[in-house]
Amino acid sequence: MVKNDAVQRHLGRPVVSHGSPEDPGVELIVAEYDTNLDQVVPSRNERETSLKEWNASDFQQSDFLPNTRIALSSLNAIEGLPSMAIQLTAFRCGGIGISAMIAHPLADAACLMTFMNSWAARSRALLHPESISGSSKIVKPVFEPSLLDRVAQLSHGGAPDNAKIQKARSLPMHRFDWWAEDAPGFPSGTKPATQATMPSAEEMGNTQLSPSSFPPWPTWDMAVAVDHYQIRFSSSELARMKEAAQASLPTNMTSCRISRLDAALAHVWTLINRARNLQDTQDNVYLDVTLGLRQRVSPPLPETFVGSPLLLGYVEKAGVEASTTELGPVAGAIRNMMDMFTPDAVAAYIHDAAHEVSPQRLWQAFLGKHHTLVTSWVRAQAYELDFFGTQQVARYVQGVMPKIDGLVQVMDVADTGDFDVSICIQREAMERLLSDPLLRKYES
Repeated sequence: MVKNDAVQRHLGRPVVSHGSPEDPGVELIVAEYDTNLDQVVPSRNERETSLKEWNASDFQQSDFLPNTRIALSSLNAIEGLPSMAIQLTAFRCGGIGISAMIAHPLADAACLMTFMNSWAARSRALLHPESISGSSKIVKPVFEPSLLDRVAQLSHGGAPDNAKIQKARSLPMHRFDWWAEDAPGFPSGTKPATQATMPSAEEMGNTQLSPSSFPPWPTWDMAVAVDHYQIRFSSSELARMKEAAQASLPTNMTSCRISRLDAALAHVWTLINRARNLQDTQDNVYLDVTLGLRQRVSPPLPETFVGSPLLLGYVEKAGVEASTTELGPVAGAIRNMMDMFTPDAVAAYIHDAAHEVSPQRLWQAFLGKHHTLVTSWVRAQAYELDFFGTQQVARYVQGVMPKIDGLVQVMDVADTGDFDVSICIQREAMERLLSDPLLRKYES
């Protein structure tokens, strides 16, 4: 049980303690790399012109990351480990690389960027104290997890509200049971990690678990060779995608207002489904989309709220429907799904999750041939981080994510209006995606 928590919950919730002299703190590593930056990653100009599709499969990201085990890197990794690790890498040409690692249960991209922006502001203040003004205050983080409890009107000892639970479970969210050893294709190697947040066998015998379904393990070949490409879409391409999606909406979706991100996700998901040869099948395929909650609750959480307030919703379509050359039906489905997560719906979800036996049992997304998992860093301003006061844009920014079949990340590139989309899919499928004429349909 968690002391002083609004709901005395059971397993699977991280409890953060801080301020003790014995805290592991943040691990800092300073390294040198005897190579010029242009031998490691292409320039911004190359990515805008000759390398719009860059094969990042051989980019040795691990060389620039701390070789440090951090807390919650797996569910049973906790005691004595730093919550965060940072590496500063000096290149032969004088350039530097800055990497930061923190486990997702502790911070999402918005939280990580709050930390990085605060660090960068302090660095600029030390280097250029004369430039400090009233408008350049260092933004302080807000560490108050109880704000989410208040959104869901949770109270100490409060009973589950069946109406809220029903509302939460009507949302388009997967409920894949990670504990289900009888699921076809269950990978036994995952069991040690699952046990970290699982009640004892004795308790399980008396525990009523919430409804769930088997994960589709047979559709995910974890041994398959996966390629990683960074695909750059220009601002003008995105504008044409958005216009095409808006113009081709089905009649029952004409009230939708499609965003650039909606259109880009529809385009990329369509390309992936075609590359996976799903365009002639009635099998269901899924786009699993990470949704941040700071602005989806009432009252909204501060932008500097510390934590990882996320959930994942999904769009479901038959393969043939999710491979169409018209963007409207897919983009409209993405927009409709996102619009379902109103403040009331999100509050109901938080209420339901608070009364789960262990939230880690339920996977809200999956990977493999029938799933595409998307996370967006759009508006995170990762490229604009400025530690030295030079107002220069970073050469390259990449999220720390595994190379897994079906993983997609979208990042905007400073004030260019461009998107840089990271796509990881099975190698032969990637070859088909890159040769698909649809890829650059909106280039001109």
